[in-house]
Amino acid sequence: MSQSPKKVVKYKKIEEYILGKIKSGEYIRGESIETEQELAEKFSVSRVTVRQATNNLVARGYLSRSQGSGTYVSSQRVVGRSTAAKSFTEEMKEMGKETQTDIIEFKIIPANKEIAAKLQIANDSPIYFIKRLRRADGVPMMLETSYMSVSDYPDLSYENISTSKYKYIEEVKNQTIDHSHHVVVPIMPTEELIDHFRCNPDEPLLKILNTTYLSSGKVLDYSDMILNSNDYQYQSIREK
Repeated sequence: MSQSPKKVVKYKKIEEYILGKIKSGEYIRGESIETEQELAEKFSVSRVTVRQATNNLVARGYLSRSQGSGTYVSSQRVVGRSTAAKSFTEEMKEMGKETQTDIIEFKIIPANKEIAAKLQIANDSPIYFIKRLRRADGVPMMLETSYMSVSDYPDLSYENISTSKYKYIEEVKNQTIDHSHHVVVPIMPTEELIDHFRCNPDEPLLKILNTTYLSSGKVLDYSDMILNSNDYQYQSIREK
């Protein structure tokens, strides 16, 4: 029996439409895109559906919002994109390295406006604040701060985050991780980073702002990951 093609959810069609306009140059950096109402009428959907599409593109760094004046093509360049997300543990295993995780903080906090928007949840919703130092063969490679919804993962434990969050999501929660999107920015090392990485205080490090998506389209987590550039190099493969 032949399988019917997958149904493309409506907000994904709108995302693809907007991305196509950005990539073709029809939407120019710094300029506004069509209004929510115009897009809703074009695709015969509600403004809520349009907002879900634009929220995803804001989280991915393609769009930005200005209160009261609309949605714009972001002037910040999206540096890294990956169509398949890999965990730190998986990546290091492929390089033949053993991973270790130091859990610096693991607590529940209310989501501020910025993080709530990234996770696509209501302001002040309970979220996990997870701060980990990731090592490979004992060498500090990355300081990672992550945010996840508590209501979606009420059983997330210290044990889960001491190894691989992705393993917990896929093997315990039976959810499929689809892709992640990165924005990469240079930062100067703080005292905390110098202490962890023993790095040169005058040399910049790379900070990756990462949003991970499930196959359902929902956001799994939002993280900022600071790399020890002396030992851990960022690589990105772009598709044409």
